[in-house]
Amino acid sequence: MCYTLVELYSLCRCIYYQYPIDRCAAYGRPGHSITRRTILVGSACSLHQTAH
Repeated sequence: MCYTLVELYSLCRCIYYQYPIDRCAAYGRPGHSITRRTILVGSACSLHQTAH
């Protein structure tokens, strides 16, 4: 199973960091999907700090 890990700010849900895809042997084959795992970090990004 392929997966990618994404870190999002917990309040605004903007991307903090997206890791590269961890590929399995079936990567790129028809019908194969990539599972996205999400971790919430911090509170809000610099663009949204004043709004929250």
